[in-house]
Amino acid sequence: MQSQQYDVVVIGGGVVGSAILRLLSFYRLKLLLIEKQPDVCEGTSKANSGIVHTGFDAKPGTVEAECLRRSRRLWPRLVEELKIPYLPCGAIMVATTEEEKEMIERVYLPNAEANGVEVQWVSREEILEMNPAVSPRALGGLAVPEEAICDPFWATRAFAELAVVNGAEVMLETGVAAICEEGDGLRLLLDNGGEVSTRYVVNAAGLWSDEIARMIGDDSFSITPRKGQFILTEEQVAISSIILPVPTPTSKGILVAPVVFGGFLLGPTAENQEDKWDRSTSHAGMEAVLSGCEKLIPGVRAFSTIRQFAGVRAVCSTGDFVIRPSACNARMIHAAGIRSTGLSASPGIAELVVEQLARAGLTLEEKNDAQQSLPDLFADERDKGEIVCLCRSITRSEIIHALTRPLPPRSIDGIKRRTGATLGECQGNCCIPRIIDLLDSRALPVKGLRHSYLGVKKERSSHDV
Repeated sequence: MQSQQYDVVVIGGGVVGSAILRLLSFYRLKLLLIEKQPDVCEGTSKANSGIVHTGFDAKPGTVEAECLRRSRRLWPRLVEELKIPYLPCGAIMVATTEEEKEMIERVYLPNAEANGVEVQWVSREEILEMNPAVSPRALGGLAVPEEAICDPFWATRAFAELAVVNGAEVMLETGVAAICEEGDGLRLLLDNGGEVSTRYVVNAAGLWSDEIARMIGDDSFSITPRKGQFILTEEQVAISSIILPVPTPTSKGILVAPVVFGGFLLGPTAENQEDKWDRSTSHAGMEAVLSGCEKLIPGVRAFSTIRQFAGVRAVCSTGDFVIRPSACNARMIHAAGIRSTGLSASPGIAELVVEQLARAGLTLEEKNDAQQSLPDLFADERDKGEIVCLCRSITRSEIIHALTRPLPPRSIDGIKRRTGATLGECQGNCCIPRIIDLLDSRALPVKGLRHSYLGVKKERSSHDV
């Protein structure tokens, strides 16, 4: 069987891989993204705080700091073009002890200055005026006005959708089993028995990026999975900013942050583990979240919760992002070791990766007709017809619209992340049967589907829902 030929194959459909695919789609290239899960954003990218960090606390001179610096410039335009739900609420790193205050003054103030991020010290009185729920034990804090919140799934989906509109292909539910050198490129053997050939590979496989690297004999870094458990509440919490603790050596710490669609997020923990698939929550983890949060917001133990969940982030042995060609084969560009700031840094990571590909010999010829933006996810479908999700007032039209996007959902979770259905108080108990009916009525054939969107017609394969 002859393999399909591509210029670049991106392995990994998280926010980093999707951001890279979007940027590459502005050039005349044959592109493919391979993701082993049934949807994009099924790994680390979907289970995080949703914070768009400025990088004020990144170690100066690191690759991470450079990616965050670039991303600060790029985010405003991305939010506008991709209609990403975005809350520019700012953040305050709260000091509750003299030691924490000294740490902020000695480390984080000069660190932010070195990274070019605007910060300022605020008094206890100023913190409580803006955020009355914060502990009166606060001695003051570091205000970071440019920190923000966004929807990480929306950003990931929008990056991937725009790439599809511009001609890129997305292959879901497909893993990479092996990689072989082939002439002036690489051949990828897939776990479904297929194979593809490509001139370049971008390794954006997240927790599995070290395993992808080893497929070409590269053991220059390793990934340790670190679990973070979260609690989601819809209680009314009297804060207007992201409330940050002073970080620890292993984590940015347990924080309290608004959620862009309403409610508040508490967490995460930082638990090293061996199992990259383990996203379970535990009583001990929930206790750690509450214990950490009550130092910042007294009374969190009384909050009702609508969901607890966990994400697993990739901790790299190098201590920094790995964005470079592999020493074993320069046709593989690593975008690996992306830990806590992957969402925030993804636009800058994409820029660096594209620059690395150009240095490796990839010709970049811009498309004159490339789309730069996407319309609103729901367009004019809000408030039309039958309400399917009573908790969130999501209509049948909104769900049907989501099912006809360039990258349609194939599951209830996919509907949830695109529309907000099932995210309310009942957690889907009332609306899931109707959503299943809609998914079934829109089930896509295994292959041969032709989809026209924004005047761009393309063929892609899909799977039954």
